[in-house]
Amino acid sequence: MKINTKLSALCVAATLLSAAQVAAAAPAVTNPANTAQPNVASPSATVPAQVPAPAASASVATPAPAQAPSVPAATAPAAGSVPAATPAAPSAPAPRPSASAAPAKAPSVPSTAKPIKPQQPSTSAPAAATATSVNPTQLDKLNHESAVPLVLEAQSRYQYAVSGGKSLGQAFQLNGKSYRYLSEDIGTKTKLINYLTQVYTKQASEQFVGKFFVEVNGRLAQLNADGGNLLEFSRATAKMVTMTPVKRSYLLTVPYPAETKKANEKITVNFEKVGSYWKVSSPPHVIF
Repeated sequence: MKINTKLSALCVAATLLSAAQVAAAAPAVTNPANTAQPNVASPSATVPAQVPAPAASASVATPAPAQAPSVPAATAPAAGSVPAATPAAPSAPAPRPSASAAPAKAPSVPSTAKPIKPQQPSTSAPAAATATSVNPTQLDKLNHESAVPLVLEAQSRYQYAVSGGKSLGQAFQLNGKSYRYLSEDIGTKTKLINYLTQVYTKQASEQFVGKFFVEVNGRLAQLNADGGNLLEFSRATAKMVTMTPVKRSYLLTVPYPAETKKANEKITVNFEKVGSYWKVSSPPHVIF
């Protein structure tokens, strides 16, 4: 009996002790619930609070951990969104390349300035053109520059005459030689003299016509043959050697074409002032 009494006393004591433990455990469950609210601010404190939670009912402890991850999951993106906003800042350099494209227009300003440089040589071109724009048949001032254009005009009229004019005329035989008539525009002696005296003196023109043309039935004819030389009078230079108020002489340096590899020719050309204009007084066949 004593043993049973002691055992029952021990059972009562154990029951009371377990009740006391349960009562002590109940506040411990409420405390984590209270501390679960601060866990929104400090998630690290909830971790040790959940360790003794298994002693309590799982229904109470389960919501607390479920809320804890949900809040940090919301706060974690918030904290991450701030750095995500900083990468968004590099999107601003995307407009900056567009701003750098605006400076790319700056080279367009030099591109407009470049065409101005070719215009400067173009201004010098009219200066050279003015020297040759003077009508050689009305040359009232003779110098080393204007002498060459007058000689070129004289050469052109000489070649026109010896080639028969606009077209080859009818051929015929005279004294065993072949002749051809000149074209209608220079087909008479008067017409040919008038044509030549626009750049030559009358004496030089008559010497040339009397030497190379014959008059048949009132028409001029020439030997049916061609002539000429390779001298390039267009590249000639002139140097005055004698001068009077109405007569001058120039020494022309006339080159051959480069492929011939011949030395330049030195030709003296005489000029005379007839009325208001200068004319070539050397006969054409002496020059060319």
